[in-house]
Amino acid sequence: MRLASVARRLLSACAALLLLALTWWTISGGLHDVPQSRTLGQQVETTVRLACGLLSLATVVTCVTWRALARRVRISWAVTLATSVGLSALVWGAPQPYVALLFVVVALLLAWGIVWALGPVRAA
Repeated sequence: MRLASVARRLLSACAALLLLALTWWTISGGLHDVPQSRTLGQQVETTVRLACGLLSLATVVTCVTWRALARRVRISWAVTLATSVGLSALVWGAPQPYVALLFVVVALLLAWGIVWALGPVRAA
């Protein structure tokens, strides 16, 4: 095997492990925040965070199976990730719109990097 191929597979594996860690973090954090969500915005952010966790797991799963759904799942995951982090800066504590915008930009860059590391979507 070529060194570039090995490096690419290692990068994909690291991205998958990061997504699995994100799955754990978002689902456990969302479940922790369910009873603490008082306002509608907090409830929406918690729901979106839980969806982001499930989509993080689905992103890893679609790398191996159900590859026809991979592109839609990756896009949905990136949108829920950005929405969740953006809303978190607005609904928990004092609203901070500039911080929320910064969080959204960083989340989208992170999502783009992870999707790039996972590699192109290949049909099954």
